[in-house]
Amino acid sequence: MGVASEQQGWLRTLSRAELLLAGVAFVLLLACSLCIILLRGFFAGAWSVRTVEVLSQFPPHLMLVSALLGGSLALSRGSVLRIEALNSFLPSKAQKPVGRSVALFALLLYCGFLFLVLRYLTVDFRAVVAFLYLPLFVLLGVKLAILAIRPL
Repeated sequence: MGVASEQQGWLRTLSRAELLLAGVAFVLLLACSLCIILLRGFFAGAWSVRTVEVLSQFPPHLMLVSALLGGSLALSRGSVLRIEALNSFLPSKAQKPVGRSVALFALLLYCGFLFLVLRYLTVDFRAVVAFLYLPLFVLLGVKLAILAIRPL
Protein backbone atom coordinates (compact mmCIF):
# COMPACT_ATOMS: atom_id res chain seq x y z
CA MET A 1 0.00 0.00 0.00
CA GLY A 2 1.51 3.34 -1.05
CA VAL A 3 1.85 6.54 0.94
CA ALA A 4 -0.73 8.32 -1.22
CA SER A 5 -3.39 5.66 -0.65
CA GLU A 6 -2.67 5.60 3.11
CA GLN A 7 -3.02 9.39 3.18
CA GLN A 8 -6.30 9.20 1.24
CA GLY A 9 -7.61 6.57 3.67
CA TRP A 10 -6.68 8.73 6.65
CA LEU A 11 -8.30 11.81 5.10
CA ARG A 12 -11.43 9.82 4.25
CA THR A 13 -11.69 8.60 7.86
CA LEU A 14 -11.16 12.15 9.13
CA SER A 15 -13.88 13.45 6.80
CA ARG A 16 -16.31 10.79 8.00
CA ALA A 17 -15.60 11.69 11.63
CA GLU A 18 -16.06 15.40 10.84
CA LEU A 19 -19.34 14.68 9.06
CA LEU A 20 -20.57 12.60 12.00
CA LEU A 21 -19.63 15.30 14.53
CA ALA A 22 -21.18 18.03 12.39
CA GLY A 23 -24.37 15.98 12.10
CA VAL A 24 -24.53 15.40 15.85
CA ALA A 25 -23.91 19.10 16.55
CA PHE A 26 -26.62 20.09 14.07
CA VAL A 27 -29.19 17.64 15.47
CA LEU A 28 -28.41 18.87 19.00
CA LEU A 29 -28.79 22.45 17.77
CA LEU A 30 -32.21 21.69 16.30
CA ALA A 31 -33.36 19.75 19.38
CA CYS A 32 -32.17 22.44 21.78
CA SER A 33 -33.79 25.22 19.75
CA LEU A 34 -37.05 23.29 19.49
CA CYS A 35 -37.08 22.69 23.25
CA ILE A 36 -36.53 26.40 23.90
CA ILE A 37 -39.37 27.35 21.54
CA LEU A 38 -41.77 24.82 23.05
CA LEU A 39 -40.89 25.75 26.63
CA ARG A 40 -41.37 29.46 25.93
CA GLY A 41 -44.59 28.89 24.05
CA PHE A 42 -46.40 26.46 26.29
CA PHE A 43 -45.01 26.74 29.82
CA ALA A 44 -44.72 29.71 32.15
CA GLY A 45 -43.44 28.18 35.38
CA ALA A 46 -40.21 29.00 37.15
CA TRP A 47 -38.76 25.63 36.13
CA SER A 48 -39.34 26.39 32.45
CA VAL A 49 -37.70 29.80 32.74
CA ARG A 50 -34.63 28.22 34.37
CA THR A 51 -34.55 25.44 31.77
CA VAL A 52 -34.76 27.95 28.91
CA GLU A 53 -31.98 29.97 30.55
CA VAL A 54 -29.74 26.90 30.70
CA LEU A 55 -30.62 25.65 27.20
CA SER A 56 -30.10 29.11 25.67
CA GLN A 57 -26.36 28.82 26.30
CA PHE A 58 -25.91 25.90 23.88
CA PRO A 59 -27.21 26.99 20.42
CA PRO A 60 -24.46 29.54 19.70
CA HIS A 61 -21.76 26.99 20.54
CA LEU A 62 -23.42 24.22 18.55
CA MET A 63 -23.83 26.57 15.57
CA LEU A 64 -20.15 27.52 15.62
CA VAL A 65 -19.07 23.88 15.89
CA SER A 66 -21.32 22.99 12.94
CA ALA A 67 -19.95 25.89 10.90
CA LEU A 68 -16.29 25.06 11.63
CA LEU A 69 -16.78 21.39 10.79
CA GLY A 70 -18.76 22.29 7.66
CA GLY A 71 -15.96 24.60 6.54
CA SER A 72 -13.42 21.86 7.15
CA LEU A 73 -15.47 19.41 5.10
CA ALA A 74 -15.81 21.94 2.28
CA LEU A 75 -12.04 22.43 2.27
CA SER A 76 -11.52 18.66 2.13
CA ARG A 77 -13.76 18.41 -0.91
CA GLY A 78 -12.18 21.42 -2.61
CA SER A 79 -15.57 23.08 -2.93
CA VAL A 80 -14.60 26.31 -1.25
CA LEU A 81 -12.37 29.23 -2.25
CA ARG A 82 -13.82 29.27 -5.73
CA ILE A 83 -16.42 31.47 -7.26
CA GLU A 84 -17.42 29.50 -10.32
CA ALA A 85 -18.90 32.46 -12.19
CA LEU A 86 -15.61 34.34 -11.96
CA ASN A 87 -13.51 31.21 -12.39
CA SER A 88 -15.17 30.45 -15.72
CA PHE A 89 -13.95 33.76 -17.16
CA LEU A 90 -10.31 32.82 -16.52
CA PRO A 91 -8.32 30.84 -19.05
CA SER A 92 -7.86 27.22 -17.97
CA LYS A 93 -4.11 27.76 -17.45
CA ALA A 94 -4.78 30.61 -15.02
CA GLN A 95 -7.42 28.89 -12.89
CA LYS A 96 -5.03 26.86 -10.72
CA PRO A 97 -2.54 29.69 -10.04
CA VAL A 98 -5.39 32.05 -9.20
CA GLY A 99 -6.89 29.38 -6.93
CA ARG A 100 -3.53 29.01 -5.19
CA SER A 101 -3.26 32.80 -4.79
CA VAL A 102 -6.71 32.90 -3.21
CA ALA A 103 -5.75 30.04 -0.88
CA LEU A 104 -2.52 31.83 0.12
CA PHE A 105 -4.44 35.05 0.79
CA ALA A 106 -7.00 33.11 2.84
CA LEU A 107 -4.14 31.48 4.77
CA LEU A 108 -2.72 34.93 5.52
CA LEU A 109 -6.10 36.10 6.83
CA TYR A 110 -6.42 32.87 8.78
CA CYS A 111 -3.05 33.43 10.47
CA GLY A 112 -4.12 36.95 11.44
CA PHE A 113 -7.34 35.66 12.92
CA LEU A 114 -5.49 32.85 14.72
CA PHE A 115 -3.20 35.46 16.27
CA LEU A 116 -6.27 37.35 17.53
CA VAL A 117 -7.78 34.16 18.98
CA LEU A 118 -4.54 33.32 20.79
CA ARG A 119 -4.26 36.90 22.06
CA TYR A 120 -7.84 36.67 23.31
CA LEU A 121 -7.01 33.48 25.18
CA THR A 122 -4.06 35.13 26.91
CA VAL A 123 -6.22 38.06 28.04
CA ASP A 124 -9.44 36.23 28.90
CA PHE A 125 -9.06 32.45 28.99
CA ARG A 126 -12.23 30.55 28.11
CA ALA A 127 -12.18 26.77 28.20
CA VAL A 128 -14.73 26.40 25.38
CA VAL A 129 -12.54 28.54 23.11
CA ALA A 130 -9.32 26.81 24.08
CA PHE A 131 -10.48 23.22 24.01
CA LEU A 132 -13.33 23.16 21.50
CA TYR A 133 -13.11 26.02 19.02
CA LEU A 134 -9.32 26.30 18.77
CA PRO A 135 -8.72 22.64 17.74
CA LEU A 136 -11.48 22.90 15.11
CA PHE A 137 -10.03 26.17 13.90
CA VAL A 138 -6.54 24.65 13.70
CA LEU A 139 -7.98 21.76 11.67
CA LEU A 140 -9.32 24.34 9.19
CA GLY A 141 -5.90 25.98 9.04
CA VAL A 142 -4.12 22.71 8.32
CA LYS A 143 -6.47 21.98 5.44
CA LEU A 144 -6.12 25.52 4.13
CA ALA A 145 -2.31 25.22 4.25
CA ILE A 146 -2.51 21.94 2.32
CA LEU A 147 -4.60 23.66 -0.35
CA ALA A 148 -2.21 26.60 -0.52
CA ILE A 149 1.03 24.60 -0.85
CA ARG A 150 -0.06 21.54 -2.80
CA PRO A 151 1.58 21.11 -6.20
CA LEU A 152 -0.19 22.54 -9.24
